Amino acid sequence: MENKKKMALLIVNHLKTQLNNGSFSDESLESMEVAVQCIESAYDLNPTESDNVEVKLERIVKEYYQVREQKLSQKTEISQAHKEEAENHKKFGNEFMKMQNYDKAIEAYTVAIQINPLNPIYYCNRAAAYNAIGMYMNAIYDCQKAIELDSTYCKAYCRLGLAFSYMKDYEKAASCYKKACELDPDNEGYQRNYQLTLNNLQTVSGAPPQSPNDPPITANPNLMETAARIMTDNPEVSSVLNNILGEVTSTGSDGLDRLMQVGQTIVTRLQTANPNLLDGLRMQFQNVHNEGQPPAHNGYHDDEPQP
Repeated sequence: MENKKKMALLIVNHLKTQLNNGSFSDESLESMEVAVQCIESAYDLNPTESDNVEVKLERIVKEYYQVREQKLSQKTEISQAHKEEAENHKKFGNEFMKMQNYDKAIEAYTVAIQINPLNPIYYCNRAAAYNAIGMYMNAIYDCQKAIELDSTYCKAYCRLGLAFSYMKDYEKAASCYKKACELDPDNEGYQRNYQLTLNNLQTVSGAPPQSPNDPPITANPNLMETAARIMTDNPEVSSVLNNILGEVTSTGSDGLDRLMQVGQTIVTRLQTANPNLLDGLRMQFQNVHNEGQPPAHNGYHDDEPQP
């Protein structure tokens, strides 16, 4: 408790100093005054006790970062022999990845990182292995470390997006894929993952996803068969469609405008009448549309672990 009290005194002393420097708004000053009172109350501090602190918090923080920078600069002095040894372990990891022995791959990449912690490729490759076995938080950490070492490493952004996608955090995943596409605009895998993530993000938000490259529904005969079966099995759907078609016909609309009006009205009516039914219809159409497509990674693409 003694060390914690010393830390509290440092913080209170720092806040009191900030209260007197005149660079904060009245609202901010009020917040800091409340913070001071709360800390003093929580740690049972005398209001004047923090005034006797000899070492300022700013100095401690400054010295900490100076030492940290020195350690980082020392780490950059990695011998060529160590670099070559780390590369060999990376190659072992890549071979284990090909054999889908992900645990061994992680072990090999970890050794490479221990020998040379400044190579972003090792972290990114290990992230691929973590993604493969479902350890997505570990993959996220490794990708972020790789990006910290190289902010232009597009593959790290892609694998970071992949991890977020598996966790269904599509907003963060889309941001990562967007960055990967900006760094490597000709990569079709990144573009495909970005579009898929945007579709999933739209689905989660309630808007039905539709890629501009998707073929029309009529291009898939299975979809037409499913539509006919749904009409037969769900009289409610058939009734709604018949009523809507009659209304649209009476308005004199034609062509594409008519088709769009029908589709929008169908969704609105079904959502109002039976939301669960509409969700079921979407799932049936989506299942048929995905027939014959590879299910691996839920449709997401990951490139090879090799750089």
